[in-house]
Amino acid sequence: MRVRLMVALALWSRLYGLIWLAFLLFVLPALSGIIPYTAELHVIVGILILILAYSNYRDIKRTAAPDRVKRISKTTLILTVLQPIFGLPLYASAEIGLMASYGWVINLFHLMFGLAIIAQASSTATAYDMWEEKEFT
Repeated sequence: MRVRLMVALALWSRLYGLIWLAFLLFVLPALSGIIPYTAELHVIVGILILILAYSNYRDIKRTAAPDRVKRISKTTLILTVLQPIFGLPLYASAEIGLMASYGWVINLFHLMFGLAIIAQASSTATAYDMWEEKEFT
């Protein structure tokens, strides 16, 4: 079902969808007092982002889009693969209730990578959309 849904959605819509999912990851922690299990939802949405980033990169590679768009999409994928390296220790430490003295560094990198994912995904979506609509001169 999931695979069919991703194929049914146009690539440009999946590219923009990645941006909104990444934005949702920033909103979820702010809602921790309102919505239960926000950390678990954060992990689930993070996994969805990883799947979507891979799917987008795979499908962009198959197009005649400019190489720059393909490279930016690859960078987005790499960032989404690296993101759990920082996120999983934060999740584990929150579950145990013990944060290491350098936990703020891990948290900072997790935040910076998240912002970079949004920036790269936005760049990819806009560039691909412009290429697809033949807006490049």
